Amino acid sequence: MTLFNNFYTISFIIPMDKAESTQEIYNQYKGQHATMDRRIQMLLKKSYLTEAEEREIKILKIRKLYIKDLMESLTDS
Repeated sequence: MTLFNNFYTISFIIPMDKAESTQEIYNQYKGQHATMDRRIQMLLKKSYLTEAEEREIKILKIRKLYIKDLMESLTDS
């Protein structure tokens, strides 16, 4: 199991509970987006990336875009 699997198993779809407001859900997505961005930036500072780290960056970038789309869908509603 890699470091990525241990620390980045984030649920990327937050179910909309009736008790949660759209703003609370948006803030949760925003936090996930920021966490992924910090990890990407940390990896990019390294002078050499392993294949696993390069793969992790690709996955994080895709997930970041997905979260951004979810955030935008909440603001469009």
